Amino acid sequence: MTKNFLEINNVTFAASAQSKVNNVSLTIENQGDIVCLLGPSGIGKTTILRTIAGLEKIQSGKIILKNKILSSDKTHIEPENRNISMGFQDNSLFPHYTVLENIKFGADRNKKKKKGLNLNEINKLLHIEHIADKYPHQISSGEAQRASLARSLLSNPDLLLLDEPLSNVDQNFKEEIQVKLKQILTEHKITTIIVTHDSYEAFYLGTKCGIILDGQLKQYDDPYNVYHFPNSIEVVNFLNRGILIPAKVTGENSLENDDLGTITGDFIKHYPKGSEVQLLLQPEDLEHDDQSNLKLEVVDRKFRGTNFIYTLKTTSNRLVPVFVHSHHIHQHEVDEKFGIKRPINIDHIVCF
Repeated sequence: MTKNFLEINNVTFAASAQSKVNNVSLTIENQGDIVCLLGPSGIGKTTILRTIAGLEKIQSGKIILKNKILSSDKTHIEPENRNISMGFQDNSLFPHYTVLENIKFGADRNKKKKKGLNLNEINKLLHIEHIADKYPHQISSGEAQRASLARSLLSNPDLLLLDEPLSNVDQNFKEEIQVKLKQILTEHKITTIIVTHDSYEAFYLGTKCGIILDGQLKQYDDPYNVYHFPNSIEVVNFLNRGILIPAKVTGENSLENDDLGTITGDFIKHYPKGSEVQLLLQPEDLEHDDQSNLKLEVVDRKFRGTNFIYTLKTTSNRLVPVFVHSHHIHQHEVDEKFGIKRPINIDHIVCF
């Protein structure tokens, strides 16, 4: 018997030859954990959800929920008998029922369960009280998405599957909904798998994050580790949160780059002295210092509200991102020189 809440063991998820994720193994240890799956469009993320929900069959491996085999080469529990709720990316509301009637389908599904969410509370949290009496064709895509989310939450499932649940929600409203959604899922211990294309959303919501690339689950780890300790160049390139620069290992805790000079820190993986490596450099790894004798040219500046991201050009024409807090008084313009603090020390050195 497994102690994990959900186990996926060596399952290939396939909707077609083009949309296939091979030999996936992952676990959700505890009830109430949230897993976010990230990957480019068309890679098979939705197929994973559909298969877990029972809408697709598997040829090999096992899917086990609460010690019960849902899918294997010999077993297939029908969707209606899995107590799994799936919220689709597109409008899945019944067109001939009002929003409130649609949402009540979720509440009525498991009305025998004593524990559950309050319909009025959910409607208020998701800001959909004002559309309760409208029909799906009378509301926006974002409102329809929130109504579908409310219906899924109120069904009180053992496992909730959400496919891009906030993709149609206005940006200025999305963060508030993310906070409320996490609050609901955590307080009620609703185990959830969320497919999203937004890494910030995944890092905020997820207890664990899975990166799906080239038909494989490339990395499955805590959000912090996925960001700071990516396990492959493919994951680095997909997350697009840093650059790779050439460097030479010069000691147990040091390496050398032609443009930046000596860089020290703790290597995540050991490399022999003299090794030629690709160093991951993220925006927060370098510090700004107007007094430094290491000056690089500013080629771009992005304002992010709480910070600026400067893009600097090195003498070898490589582009390096640097994070600077927005309260920093001296803002640098394009073509100006920008100082990098020396000596350069990075807490954890990630190389490939």
